[in-house]
Amino acid sequence: MTSSLRRARGALVRCAGLVLALTCAATLAFPLPASSATAPKIVSVDISGNVHVPTSEIMAVIAAKPGMTYDPKIVQGDLQRIFALGYFANQAPPLIRPRPGGVAITYRVIENPVISKIVFSGNTHVPSDTLLALMDTSVGQVLNTNTLHEDFIKINSYYDRIGYGGQLPTHVTNVDINPTSDALTIDIREGLTISKVEIGGDPLLPPSVILPALNVKPGLEYSSAMRDKDYSALDKLYGKYDLVLGAFDGGIDPATIDLKAGTAAVKYDIYVARVAGVMITGNTKTKDQVIRRYLSLRPGMIITKSAIRRDQERLNNTGFFAKVNLIPKPAPNPKTDPGGVVLDWQVTEQRTAQANIGFGYSGGIAGQGLYGTLGYSDNNLHGTGNSVGLQFQRGARTYLTQASVSIPYVGNTTQSQKYSLAATLFTNGYTYYYPVYATSTGPNQKTIPVTLLQTGSSQIINGVAATSTAKSAGISLTVGRRLTDWTQVSVGVNAQNVSNSTTVPSPYYFQSSQPNVLPGPTPGPLQSTIATTGGFGINATSIANINTGAPYRLNSVTIGIGTNPQATLDDIFNPRRGGNVSLYETVSTPSLGSDFSFTQTSFDVTKFLPVLKDATLGFHAQVRTSSGAIPPSMLYTFDDQQLRGYANIYYGTDTTLGQIELRQPVTPDGKFAIALFVDEGGFRVRGAQPLLDPYTNRITAYPGNWAYRGDYGIGLRFDVPQLGLHTIRIDFARGANGMHTSFGIGQSF
Repeated sequence: MTSSLRRARGALVRCAGLVLALTCAATLAFPLPASSATAPKIVSVDISGNVHVPTSEIMAVIAAKPGMTYDPKIVQGDLQRIFALGYFANQAPPLIRPRPGGVAITYRVIENPVISKIVFSGNTHVPSDTLLALMDTSVGQVLNTNTLHEDFIKINSYYDRIGYGGQLPTHVTNVDINPTSDALTIDIREGLTISKVEIGGDPLLPPSVILPALNVKPGLEYSSAMRDKDYSALDKLYGKYDLVLGAFDGGIDPATIDLKAGTAAVKYDIYVARVAGVMITGNTKTKDQVIRRYLSLRPGMIITKSAIRRDQERLNNTGFFAKVNLIPKPAPNPKTDPGGVVLDWQVTEQRTAQANIGFGYSGGIAGQGLYGTLGYSDNNLHGTGNSVGLQFQRGARTYLTQASVSIPYVGNTTQSQKYSLAATLFTNGYTYYYPVYATSTGPNQKTIPVTLLQTGSSQIINGVAATSTAKSAGISLTVGRRLTDWTQVSVGVNAQNVSNSTTVPSPYYFQSSQPNVLPGPTPGPLQSTIATTGGFGINATSIANINTGAPYRLNSVTIGIGTNPQATLDDIFNPRRGGNVSLYETVSTPSLGSDFSFTQTSFDVTKFLPVLKDATLGFHAQVRTSSGAIPPSMLYTFDDQQLRGYANIYYGTDTTLGQIELRQPVTPDGKFAIALFVDEGGFRVRGAQPLLDPYTNRITAYPGNWAYRGDYGIGLRFDVPQLGLHTIRIDFARGANGMHTSFGIGQSF
């Protein structure tokens, strides 16, 4: 029997008039038969005084039987066994009377009262009906102290289960039965009243922040259910501050228990989660140190939910893994490191090397015609995180040869790994065909073919096209440095040979000749006589003069600062939250060995917001400006990848672009989605003279002034991971000239 049960039974025994202790003196206080040489035989055994308790139930525990030799020890044992039945408040000494041939024994009992009513007091949280349902003792029965004792065990056990365990030796503090009404009263103390609340451990948050969030308050009755609510409240509180609750324990402080007053202090030991260790499992190719450099949480650091999310996003954004899971585990020794958490990053690697061969066709003015591609790339070469690529493309209108390498983390030291390095060796060229229009000018009404859209008196010349070609070959080298996890700066050097040529068949012409590369205007078509070759075909101080087809040196330095998409976007392929900002300045001067002198500035910002249930609202803004005289190959362009409602290509020395897109997944896995979008672009050729009032797919209408194009539409998005494609984009857009369908790989921004 436990100490608490002994106390409960003691409380029952101490009730006045309910149970009297049975002592040896009482059990032996009966007259003995006359002394004889031998003990007499027992001739009969019976019971008296029982009214409700069946005689057979009492006789079942009596050892003395007729025919046995009388033994006082057996009688004493019978008295104890009768009392142990629990039905009797007292026993009178047994009558032992001489009879012919021996003695007759009569056991005399005094029954407990028949219970007329059961009343509970002190129970505020548990209804009396619930306590009654736990008991076998019921109204109309003879009070049985054994049954009542078992009922007390059940009541205590129930209170322990609902959160009041460990506070009191017993929750039954007193029992009484009214001698007049036979009503049984049971006094209950459910729990201890909280005298004060103390905060210990390593909570990080101050008590002034923690205490108001807790359910435990001085004056309330404590329970473990209250403690469980406090755990949830603390978990929510720490989440509000972007923290993680590491360990939580506590309750009634045993040293403060005052049973007389029924009070005790509550002490909670709270520990903020800290990194006890970082494990990497599941990787067979990617080296541990490559994975660890993407993780911001290190041993000893306080764990924040945003840091966990950011680390998981950065690992996903590497493209090395098909799946990334974090399994938090307790520290190896929770007693010495109660708030410690081991972060086990479990990764499933995917193929990062790809060889591809393919063919394609894109038509229209901006198209490439028929082309073929051959390439190889690996963005995790030998598990180092470095990337290499080799690409060949040849088509009716374009060719490209490019070899590239990227080292995102240089060296093995903390300082050296702040730097990145990328290099590209390339040669490429393209040929575009433009319609030729006849414009009557001057008194002789000479026909001047131009690559402009039809305006005014100009008429398209069927079967005739202007041919524009551009070629470049060179190398670029970029060195980057991470200032923080989010921000990085870069310096890039680009050296290349470029040439441009625009021709029309005889007898059509542009101008007769072009000077060498000099700052200043390009002669326009009205200044030319008769020739079969020409330059760009527009008079603008912002476009460098070049001799058509002649090679020139184009060397430049680009300095940039921007955010790191791997750190600022939750998913670099299909982001739902986060954003990017970048600012780049490109400078080309003769001091760099360049034949050109100009600057170009580009500012780009994107922002993504989760909206509705699983949709994404994206914003994109871009501003690009320039100064000096730019070679034609460096003009900014807009095509149907930016202005999706137009088939034309728009050129400019300065541009602006704004885009808004709402992306809504259709399937649960997000592999298929629809998008609603609006685009607005502005562009101009600085210093251009609109001699021909041009509308063109190369230069804008009234090119010296800002021109704007807008569109809106709906698009489809498909993810095809089997082909290594995260997004295939098909957009149906309406622009000023009608509908246009735009195809692309990857999101629009």
